[in-house]
Amino acid sequence: MPNISKPAISLPKGIVRDSLIGGAIALGAYILLQFFCALLIDRELLGLEKLYPMVCVAAAVSAFLGCGYSVLRRKEAAILSVSAVVAVFLAVTLAAAFITAETVAVENGLTGVGLSMAAGGLTAAMAGSARPKGKRQRKRRR
Repeated sequence: MPNISKPAISLPKGIVRDSLIGGAIALGAYILLQFFCALLIDRELLGLEKLYPMVCVAAAVSAFLGCGYSVLRRKEAAILSVSAVVAVFLAVTLAAAFITAETVAVENGLTGVGLSMAAGGLTAAMAGSARPKGKRQRKRRR
């Protein structure tokens, strides 16, 4: 009988914590950017027709910041941590949308916001993979 008490695949240590913190950073940045967008529209510096593009840009920038934190904390599994941060950010944003809106549908712009979040996360992953690695120290053999 096979031993099924141990999982076959385990997550890297600390990835859940880093993903939750990255999601919280993304959510906080998203809320601040939304307040800034609302202020610009209220002061009539931008028209109401610019609201949806600003929401998409805010989602991308917020996902970049949250995923950037996760990528900087993790030296390995950057794509896994970025995916987890984007999933946490999207889940919390969707939960808030379900609570506050009468209907949440693709026609309401949900696809654009989700793709913006994914684009911000992918940009953070690519920027994190392009950063210079630490200098490798050679071991001297005696």
